[in-house]
Amino acid sequence: MSSCRALYLHQSFISPPQRSGTSSSSHQNISLLFKMKTTTLFTLFASSVVAIPAALAPRASQCPTIPQIAPTGQLPPGTLNPTFLQPISQKNPNKAFPAGQSAIVTPHDKCTLTKFDIPASAQNKTCSLALFLGGCQQDQSEKGPGNIIFQGNLGIRFPVAGQTTWNNQPPLAPPFADAPIIKLGNAYRLGGGPCDYTPGQDFTSVGGSICSNDTTLSFNQNNGGRGKCPVGFHIIIE
Repeated sequence: MSSCRALYLHQSFISPPQRSGTSSSSHQNISLLFKMKTTTLFTLFASSVVAIPAALAPRASQCPTIPQIAPTGQLPPGTLNPTFLQPISQKNPNKAFPAGQSAIVTPHDKCTLTKFDIPASAQNKTCSLALFLGGCQQDQSEKGPGNIIFQGNLGIRFPVAGQTTWNNQPPLAPPFADAPIIKLGNAYRLGGGPCDYTPGQDFTSVGGSICSNDTTLSFNQNNGGRGKCPVGFHIIIE
């Protein structure tokens, strides 16, 4: 597809760019983005974040890969999409925006809240959170250095589609000080561990927030396939 960005070429497994003053080892424990049970929260996101760089091949068959969980660059069967993505605005703190499958982040203003529902059938399986940004240009855009702020939902309550605002957003954990630099054309594994499970419930909700002080980022969730690359947040169940 001629409209696609330059995508994945190399099969090597490398670490993403880092912010100044950090080390590669400090990328362990990267992401409170999606809150799990107290016993699994830090286990789930203890894995190192990795990014696969873009290259000069605009073929959808060469989407950015994550060797452990998405070696073909496509989503395996059973992958979870967000239940919804909910934009909120610091400059319009009482305005409720429509929820959907589109994320928007702008400096010191718009953030996007996320919510996933992990089914009970995922008990005793491994859940990996991934962010894919290797799709076509119309699916995503970015301006700025890529400093995205990741915060996890504490699990006290979750956003309500089309109703949650900046002023009534759920309680969030403190931002991670050492998040990856987010750039289009990459795929990021943000962590992995035992899937959250609540006995007697059909599903267990997890979620979080993405914001930024210096970067504009937007994307439309896409499952990939049929000549397209996956885009957005996905939880891969193994």
